[in-house]
Amino acid sequence: MEFSDEDHGDSHRSLLTHMSCENDSGSEDTCTEILLPENSNSPETDDFVYKVLSVDQIVQHQRNIIDEVNNVLNLPPQVTRIILNHFKWDKESLFENYFESNPKDFFQRAHVLNPFEKKIEIDCAASTSCSSPQLCGICFCSCDELIGLGCGHNFCAACWKQYLANKTCSEGLANTIKCPATNCEILVDYISFLKLADDPEVVERYQQLITNTFVECNTLMRWCPAPNCSHAVKAVCAEPRAVLCKCGHEFCFACGENWHEPASCSSLKTWVKKCLEDSETSNWIAQNTKECPKCNVTIEKDGGCNHMVCKNPSCRYDFCWVCLGSWEPHGVPFYTPYNQY
Repeated sequence: MEFSDEDHGDSHRSLLTHMSCENDSGSEDTCTEILLPENSNSPETDDFVYKVLSVDQIVQHQRNIIDEVNNVLNLPPQVTRIILNHFKWDKESLFENYFESNPKDFFQRAHVLNPFEKKIEIDCAASTSCSSPQLCGICFCSCDELIGLGCGHNFCAACWKQYLANKTCSEGLANTIKCPATNCEILVDYISFLKLADDPEVVERYQQLITNTFVECNTLMRWCPAPNCSHAVKAVCAEPRAVLCKCGHEFCFACGENWHEPASCSSLKTWVKKCLEDSETSNWIAQNTKECPKCNVTIEKDGGCNHMVCKNPSCRYDFCWVCLGSWEPHGVPFYTPYNQY
């Protein structure tokens, strides 16, 4: 695993042998060599090593993990992607469950068809055609060709396109889109989605959601919280340490907030919550109280008429609650006791 800064040439790099590294699942692995840029913190003073990744690098990192798993399991790439997402991209957990489980149960839990039991198309969604028109299970219109995922539930291309667009753009789903058939748990794989969606905007949104889910599932990766920044930070361990994104924003890797040394993440969270509660108190005061127009003492009106008398002993100003002007022009007789007439 290499950690390098693309903004610096080879002449600005130094090689460090790090005796314990983290794999993508967060567990320690055997020692390896990590390539550090010169502007990284020196291991003698700070051994927290991280790398800022672009979206293209994140996508490539996904593909590398898929290839690593396929070198062992020899599965179709789109099936491997679904299984990895099921295990939150934890390779060690995937391998452990795969070799300790019954293959049928393993693939069923991951909501994919068992590729060893039934041959499925790996380049596109499976389609069925017949000399006589068939009814689509969604729109119930006759169609010469129906398309499905290999689970036996087939629908027309137009319904697939509308279904995937709604799931992706309206509901924000990507890795967990199921077959439209009732009670079917089979997930739409990556290649089938690209074939069935047939809309550049929907495909682009789908790929964004897949990349976002990959970063959020990985405990050793975090998106930069700066507005309009599309970089992510990948570290060797999930610790509350300061990281600097290429956009110039510095934040805490553990909680994603602005770097808050020497306060801990929990202390910062408590402080933010307190500030929000105080803000709500201020909102209530602003909506339910007013200041005396003469001495500025805060007054709460809990009933009665709009004739107010300041309770400040040194003020005692009579004013109108509505316009905050002197009460005298409003007509004192309206509030003279009835028995005085």
